[in-house]
Amino acid sequence: MMLLSSGRPVFCSTTCSARSNDSPCAGPRVRVHSRHAKQTLRSSCSATALAGARLTLARRTRRSSSLIICSTAEDAHSVVVLGEALFDCLADQKGVKKEEVTSWTPYPGGAPANVACALAKLGSHVYFIGNLGQDDLGDEMAELLTSRGIDLSAVERTSHPTRDVLVERSMDGDRNFAGFGKAAANEYSDCFIDPAKLPEGILKEADILVTGSLGLAYPQTGEAMKRAVQLASASGKCAVMVDVNWRPVFWENEEVAHKTIIPYVKEADLLKVTEEEAQWLFGIPGHDALEDPIQVLNKVPKAKGVLVTAGGNGSSYAFRDPAGGKPITNRVPVLKVDVLDTTGAGDGFLGGFLHYTVKKGGIKALVQDPEQLRRAVEFGTACGAYVTQGPGAIAPQPQESDIATFLGKNWDFEIPPAKYFDLSA
Repeated sequence: MMLLSSGRPVFCSTTCSARSNDSPCAGPRVRVHSRHAKQTLRSSCSATALAGARLTLARRTRRSSSLIICSTAEDAHSVVVLGEALFDCLADQKGVKKEEVTSWTPYPGGAPANVACALAKLGSHVYFIGNLGQDDLGDEMAELLTSRGIDLSAVERTSHPTRDVLVERSMDGDRNFAGFGKAAANEYSDCFIDPAKLPEGILKEADILVTGSLGLAYPQTGEAMKRAVQLASASGKCAVMVDVNWRPVFWENEEVAHKTIIPYVKEADLLKVTEEEAQWLFGIPGHDALEDPIQVLNKVPKAKGVLVTAGGNGSSYAFRDPAGGKPITNRVPVLKVDVLDTTGAGDGFLGGFLHYTVKKGGIKALVQDPEQLRRAVEFGTACGAYVTQGPGAIAPQPQESDIATFLGKNWDFEIPPAKYFDLSA
């Protein structure tokens, strides 16, 4: 880690040229890590494409139509995450199309679930709003989220299946989202989040609401997302964070997707986009968005700030000056680490940034202190880098104390990292 003449630490470039693109793939392999016996199940994925394909799962014996599991965390601050919790089923055979794949290994993920887990692992009080099926995948996901201490009182178990996304792998390891397994895109449980069942009190009292954009592809969940944003915005307390997480496979029509997502992101207080999403949404070339994030900020007049991520090329940010001056902007390179897997690095980054933001008093407090704003992005960068050292997006996520130890290995700044990122308050 290097130093600027101002005495600030500078995050160095990564040793890995791979780019995460904030992939929603995530998590440990779903093996027998519970008291129940291991089962090898036949997938009900599309009969024509996946006849005979296997999924290795752990069997659960108890299910209910609704899941009421509350966190024991006692914290005046909280983050609500709304969206999809799914399984990315990675092809065990590389270099073949899904029709030729004979077995798949499911990994828990979905960008909202990844962010919720990242926040909870760092110590934030997290509520998750979403639906899970009354099936083995739903049981696995519920167990995982519960093990992280996430409050699932707003999660409903439904008769629709838990979403499974099919991911092809090239011979060199690149991934392609190739479709869905056991149901059509619009038949999964996460398509049917009920706007009438949103926990209004929790939303109004939270510090931040985090959503993506994938649920907008499905009318009922889309209405729930919009209603949640309205409730949060009307509270005067809960800021709205939108992480675009553009995935064409979830949409039937890209033009419809664009027209649907644009007005939604314009209601955000905070917006996170990748270089590619800046190009797709706003017509801003990715390089320009990274170098000059004010261009992105200008596209969302209501937003207090934007984050632009670019995988191995780092990130940048632009926040409005509450005093009416020029926007606060900066560029933060990535950390130098030995990268094993970039899956979920963007979700780890966002979880770290939001955790730091909440601990420092929220967005309004953060923009009053440009130095703390910068440190929030640096802390997020450290969390994202930490995730890349292990496989998947969820299993290698850090605890708050891990970051000081992690940074201490290459820390050249006279202020120890634990004090530089002082989150003891």
